[in-house]
This record gives sequence, C-alpha cells and structure tokens, in this order.
Amino acid sequence: MTKKLPLPVDIIALLLKHKRLSVHELQYHLAVSKAEEADFKKLLKKMASQKELKIAEDNVVSLTKSARLCRYQANKEGRGGVAVDLKTKELIIIHPGSDNFAIDGDEVAVMDDGLDKTGKIQGVVREVIQHKIKNIVGHVEQYKDKYYLVSDNVKLGNYPVIIDGIHQTVETDEIYNAVVSQYPTAEHAYFKVKLVNSIGKIGDDAVFVNRVLIEANVPLEFSEETEKYVDKLPEKLFENEMVGREDLRKLAFVTIDGEDARDFDDAVYCETNPDGSFTLSVAIADVAHYVKHGSHLDDDAFGRGTSIYFPRRVVPMLPEKLSNGLCSLNPNVDRLVMVCHMEVSPEGQITDYGVDNAIIHSHYRLTYNQVQTWLDNKAPIPEDIKASISSLNAVYHALSLARKKRGAIDFEGSEPYFEFDDKGNVSGLKPRDRMDSHKLIEECMLAANVSVADFLNKNNHATLYRNHDRPSEKKFSALKSYLDSIAVTFDVTQENVRPKDYQSLVERIKDKPNNHIIQQTILRSMQLAEYAPKNIGHFGLAYERYLHFTSPIRRYPDLLVHRACKAVIHQKTYGYIHSIEMMGEQTSFCERRAEELERKVDSYYKCKYAQTHVGNQYHGIVTSVVNFGLFVSIPELLIDGLIHVTELGGDYYVFDEKRHSLMGKNSGFKYVAGQELDVIIANVDMDRLFIDLELVELVE
Repeated sequence: MTKKLPLPVDIIALLLKHKRLSVHELQYHLAVSKAEEADFKKLLKKMASQKELKIAEDNVVSLTKSARLCRYQANKEGRGGVAVDLKTKELIIIHPGSDNFAIDGDEVAVMDDGLDKTGKIQGVVREVIQHKIKNIVGHVEQYKDKYYLVSDNVKLGNYPVIIDGIHQTVETDEIYNAVVSQYPTAEHAYFKVKLVNSIGKIGDDAVFVNRVLIEANVPLEFSEETEKYVDKLPEKLFENEMVGREDLRKLAFVTIDGEDARDFDDAVYCETNPDGSFTLSVAIADVAHYVKHGSHLDDDAFGRGTSIYFPRRVVPMLPEKLSNGLCSLNPNVDRLVMVCHMEVSPEGQITDYGVDNAIIHSHYRLTYNQVQTWLDNKAPIPEDIKASISSLNAVYHALSLARKKRGAIDFEGSEPYFEFDDKGNVSGLKPRDRMDSHKLIEECMLAANVSVADFLNKNNHATLYRNHDRPSEKKFSALKSYLDSIAVTFDVTQENVRPKDYQSLVERIKDKPNNHIIQQTILRSMQLAEYAPKNIGHFGLAYERYLHFTSPIRRYPDLLVHRACKAVIHQKTYGYIHSIEMMGEQTSFCERRAEELERKVDSYYKCKYAQTHVGNQYHGIVTSVVNFGLFVSIPELLIDGLIHVTELGGDYYVFDEKRHSLMGKNSGFKYVAGQELDVIIANVDMDRLFIDLELVELVE
C-alpha cells in the first residue's frame, strides 16, 4: 500500500516551527521517500502557486506571510475568540468567520490581519495544526434517520454532532462518551463521532466529573503496561534499596497535612543549634526511584502532568499504590526520600544547604489543626517530637521575618471547602482558614525549593524553574484604574514596581471593609506562574531563582527536578526525553487544565448547593462590575451570582470601564464594587453553571 503524501497542514506546521527549510530538509522531517519525491515537489509548487508558501532559488521554502503558532480560545458562544501566541503569549483577536472552523484549544496557524477598531491585533486562522478535542460527551437524540450527540460543551461552536452508525442500544437518560472521527470543515460543518460507552445517568455527580475529564483529554485509567508494572512492585523496601543512602530513621521526622490528605509528599525535622541558628531538614518522597525515565508509567505521569483535586475525588498523577503507598511518607514505615538539609540563621537566612538521597521513618502523621492546638499552648506536645516541633515553630518565625524583609507578597484569606451529607449532597460550604501551622509548612517548603534551585544552578544542570514574571503593562494599568475608582493610592509605575510595593498595598487595605474583594483584584492583576528552563525569577515570592522540588507525587516538574538532583549527586547529566522547553510548556498547560477543571467542578457543586436555596433572600456584596451586570458574593453561603443589568430597575445603565461602574443614564445612580445589597437567589442554570440573582434593595 502506497504511503500518503504529507498534507499541506503538515508542511505549514513544520515551517511555523522552523521558519525556513530546504526542500531536502522538508522531505527528511516529513519522511518523504525517494519514490514520493516528485509528487512531493509538485505539492510544494501547487502550494506556492496558491501563495501559501514561497520557494527561493536556492530551494529554501518559507511561508508567504508572517504566521504565528497559536492556541485558539473560543468565546463563550464557541465561535470567534482569541489566539494566544505560544512564543510571545500575545493575544490576537479572531472574529467569527475568521476561525476557519477551529475549535477551542486547537493549535492553529494564525496570519496577522491588521488592527481592529479598538487597536487590538486581529488575525485569521490559516490552518488547524492539531485538534485538542478528541472526545465529545452528551446524550443521544434521534432526528429523522440520523442520531445526534447533544453536548453541553458550548465551546464546540454549536456544530451538530452526528453519530456515525449506532451499533448498540442507547438510552435517552444516559450520558455517552464518543470519539471524534471527523471535524467541521467548509465541506461539512459538523462533527462525526463514534460512540464508545455510557458513563452513567444524566444528573449524576460522578458523571459530571467524568465528563469534564474526558472532554479535557485527561485519562480516567492508567495504561495496561503501567498497571502491570505497579502490580509487580513490592509492598515494602528491600535492603539493597537502602544502600548508599543517608540513614535518617532515628530523627523525629513528621508529616503535617490536612485531615483529608491521603498522600504525603513531605516530612520535616528541625534542631536548634547552640548559637540560635537552625538545622532544618525537609524530606521529600523519592518518586524518581519508582518512576523510571522513559517508562510507560513515566509517559502516563507526563501526560497527566499533575494530580487533580475535586470535592470527594482525586485524579492522581501516579497510581494509588505509589501515591498512597510506596511513595507516601506514611508513619511508622521506612521510606526512600530526597532530603534537603539547610542551615538557617536566627534572621531566617539560608547560610548553607545539602541535597542527598536518604531514608526516613516518619514518627507521626500530624494535622494542621493538631499542630495549631499545640502552637496555641492548648494541649501538650508529645515528648519525643516536642523539641523538633518547637524548633520548627522557631525556624518558621525566622523564615517569615526574612520573607517580610525580602518583600514577598503574602495574600491572607481562606479557601472554602464543601461539606456533604450521607446521601452525597452538598450540605454546606465552610471557610478553611490559613493558620500558622499551614504557614510553617509553607515556609519550610519554600526554603527547600529555593535551596534546590541554587543547587542545580551552581552545578550548571538544566532544569525547569518556576517563573513568575512581573505584571504586564495591561494588567498593571487595569489595577491602577480599579484602585483609583475606590480611592486607594498606588504611586508606582509598571517599570519600577517591586513585590514589596504589592505587599505594602495588601497591608494598607487589610482593615478596609470588604478588603477580600480588593485583594482578589490585586491577585488577578498578577501574571500566571509557569515552568520554563530559562530562569527569570519569581516576582511574587521575591526570589531571584525558584523551582518546585517538594511535591513529586502530584507534580511532574518536581519529579524532573529530583532526577536532575540525582544526576548531580552521581556526577552525571540527566537527559530529557523531550526538549526541556516543550516539557515546560506541557507541564504548564497541564497545571492550567487542572485549575480550570477544579474551578468547573467547584462551580457545579456550588450550583447544586444554591439550588436548595432558590427563593431565599441574603445579604450580598458587589465583587465586580461588568457591562452586563453585577457579580455579587453571598458571604453566608460562600457562593457568587449575577444580577443582570436588565434587572437593575427602570433605567438605562452605562458601563464605565475606567471607573468600574454602572451608572443610570437618567438617575445618575452608580453601582460599584464593594456595595452591599440584599438579593434573592432567583434561578440556577446547571447547563451554564450560573446563579442568577435578583436585587431586593441597596443596603446603605
């Protein structure tokens, strides 16, 4: 059977990455055989005649127009949106009709097409390089002689989804998973799919979670090869696995985590020295010992990138036998670790450190609440760990002092958590406050991460740094505008702003009413942190160099850092399977994907909770003002909803973007963030995961 020639999209994708290639180089990269050479050259000439590319006299091929490799993000209606340049991160406006049937998440080639009326760059999708969506989830409906899959995913662009043959009995109340066999094009503006299996009944919570995972291409199962490998792993350590490791089993290491934690990445131990300094030891699960470079398990872990945490469910990066067993630093068992020993001055400066392979025996599995009770002197500390806990508390205060001097940004606040009844329904949302016991562990992990970053840098070993860039001009300007609208001064420029300026701002608004709303806005003005091999520092933490070392059970970049550390210890070089740049991009993408899915599932459960309160009146606070209405937080329930602009009364409201307000054209009445309102929960849309509110009255 004759091998098919490369498609034009394959050629364009290659030129996007390499800009200029000779005909011979193109043939090599695209695996064009000698027999296919003539036909391939004809294809290139055809593409040149169509002005898709140009061929120079020296047979060097390039694209005719400046093209960008981008990630397409559809708007809420699924048609048109923005393209994010994968190199520069610049946003390009893609208007409906210019998307060339691209679907949300697709990798696309975009040609610049001037500026739109607002001065923003607009573009045209030239080619879809790679489709992101592989599966579509929905229920089956029949119309005439065709079966359709009806999905809740609005970002599919409202294209019909036709089922390519029905070879099984389908139920109308079932949700099905289907694999895409054909994507929308100009010739056929619809999807074609093949049904795979039913994932459960409509309205089932577990089905919703599975749906969002499938749609995001997160595997629900590990590969067969991985399962076989894990099954063969022993339940405990062998003596030969301990050879050549620092034996720390007699030291009173402990883990400190939440009550509901099941995997334990890190254990801590500390001694106070006669001169008032500290020896802090942070032991991290030696995941690299079990997850071998280039194995099927390694591939599975890389594809997932991170564990994903939902209420009542975790989608782990590693199989449970490793994440909750062999790799987890459970109490009263020997465990392999990588340890970072640090010498910390009374002022919180790390004066020396060492990184090594070791073995520990965790003495206790402690909780944050338990440790906080001890720190508050409300209960005695067990004698065998009393000295270490006291030293840990002291080193925490020293590190915290150094953090303040460094000017790192420290946002205060609490994370809500869900409570469920016996039937699995949400019975409440409660705040989980950030206590000193949380901060203690946080400071210990920061110290280990920054020490290991310095360790790999001094040894000139390539790794993935955790970069956090300074705020962009656009985001900084938006923040200044918002602060001006609420009469909060911030007299710095984007070019000169420092982390300590942000920290000073956070402290200044601490005592203001509804300061958490201002704090959220400040947080949104920051850049997203990313993984990359080129270090640019961490703006928020005010570190010159920083990486992630402390959570290899749940984060793939940490596993890569462990392998790099082992290579340095053994005087070798760790060779990455893929380009380290690509691995940074992939792991950053997986992190964003996990965050998005976690938010989506949280929204689902919040909406389920809100359904039980429809018709009830509550006190609310305006958190943000947009052109279509007011987003309002209900502190009593820890949920948010929207008052649509049409529900604000008998006036025409004009949105003022600079002042972040809606003003009545006739009345002159203004709605701004921070205003207190009485509202009624009017409706909950489970398809859009939206809570609609009605205004009762403004609270003076």
